[in-house]
Amino acid sequence: MKAVAYSCVVGFAVAAPSPAVLTKFDEFRTKWGRTYSGEEYAKRVKFFEDHLQQVETLQRQELGTAVYTYLGPFADLSPEEKSQRFGLLPLGAFAGVPNAPLLNKTLASSFDWVSKGAVNPVKDQGQCGSCWAFSTVCNLEGTGFVSTGKLVSLSEQQIVDCDTTCYGCNGGLPSLALTWSHQNGGVGSESSYPYHASDGSCKSVGSVTHNQGYNKISQDEDQIQQALTQYGPLSIGVDATPFQSYRGGVMQNPSCSTTQLDHAVNIVGYGTDQIQYWKIRNSWASYWGEDGYIRVSRGHCTCGLCRTVVTATGVTVSDSLVV
Repeated sequence: MKAVAYSCVVGFAVAAPSPAVLTKFDEFRTKWGRTYSGEEYAKRVKFFEDHLQQVETLQRQELGTAVYTYLGPFADLSPEEKSQRFGLLPLGAFAGVPNAPLLNKTLASSFDWVSKGAVNPVKDQGQCGSCWAFSTVCNLEGTGFVSTGKLVSLSEQQIVDCDTTCYGCNGGLPSLALTWSHQNGGVGSESSYPYHASDGSCKSVGSVTHNQGYNKISQDEDQIQQALTQYGPLSIGVDATPFQSYRGGVMQNPSCSTTQLDHAVNIVGYGTDQIQYWKIRNSWASYWGEDGYIRVSRGHCTCGLCRTVVTATGVTVSDSLVV
């Protein structure tokens, strides 16, 4: 998932786009302030035209209420550039990892950790396959809030640079990162180790949050619902194929796989809006989706969201916070 410079492709030849495509492309460029010239312009138009066709296909396939758009921030990227916004490695075995205990609480019809103060503002992983680190951090921040009432902002960059069980901007797994955090004394603050969307050398900083390991959660979505309210925001993997065109609504689209997962995110809430849904926090900045969030259909393991649910255990937050 190495970054691909926009100027690296030469000799790019495409058929002339239609006036309708060019009109939409100009609308997109105006919205995002994109400027290109010459060969670069032709290349970006072709990527945009392909994206436009994907949007039309997704909208035809949609079984929920989701709306897809060609005006999202990624509409002029190549497939390789889009893949840099992912970063979940194929799942390894959960050998020896304890299951979270089954729960049987009476639950409200809706629930949202964001409104309860357990979730920091949406962050942006940039053109780096570090979604796994962002998902890990959101889980640690949220479970730390549930345990202590303190919401801190933790360092994704420290995990990217220092967790050698994963591959930095080339991908990783929240389960591995939570194990690394436990074995290496926790994670430092965002301010002490800022994010810069590229691989770097590991630095030593004081830890703010510690955990004793992690548990895997049942694939049963009723149990996921129980676990969410009990422990805090949960780390999950999904096939995010249709996510990049998402604008809003509750997504239930058969185009995404329930087994081929490529992106790590967090379940932060649930509710009903014509369709029962999960509220999911992404790491593509607040200008994407519904202010950085996406709602997906609940009860269908949509895009494989039920397959790899994990949460940190034994989370503590330092009394001397540096946030």
